Amino acid sequence: MLNRGIRIVRAGLEGGKIVGTYGKPALEKSANLTAQVRIHLLFTEKALTSIAEIWQASSWGAQNPILATCAVVGTTGAVVLAVPGLVTAPVLSSMGFTIGGIQAGSAAAAAHSWIGNIAPGSAMAVGQSAGAGGSGLVVVNGAAQLGGAAMTVGSASLAWVKAKL
Repeated sequence: MLNRGIRIVRAGLEGGKIVGTYGKPALEKSANLTAQVRIHLLFTEKALTSIAEIWQASSWGAQNPILATCAVVGTTGAVVLAVPGLVTAPVLSSMGFTIGGIQAGSAAAAAHSWIGNIAPGSAMAVGQSAGAGGSGLVVVNGAAQLGGAAMTVGSASLAWVKAKL
């Protein structure tokens, strides 16, 4: 029992040395953190205003689900129309059409093994070309842009009809 007490006292003394060594830098960091928190609190009022605006927008979306959906779909369509590569690159890659050709074990590889020889101008050939960054990419991006335009126009039309009812 006495042996345990001595160990506890030694551990306490060792802890005191550690606090003496590392306490000052920790205190300085704590003071710096406190200053940063004070600066953050100054901007909290603006953040709360932004949160209130987000809350108002979400409650508007809950009250007008069709118009909110039209806004989201229309915005997504406009982005796809403007930058089709945001959609086509990940889709082509996930299907297995890569810069180095068809990725082994992918859906494109399964389709290729089922089809056999690829005919020039076929959908498979266009996918291969698009994945490798060739002229097929123009076709794929164009199709994505057409879809984006359809999303934007369709959602705007639906929103207009909804507003008139």
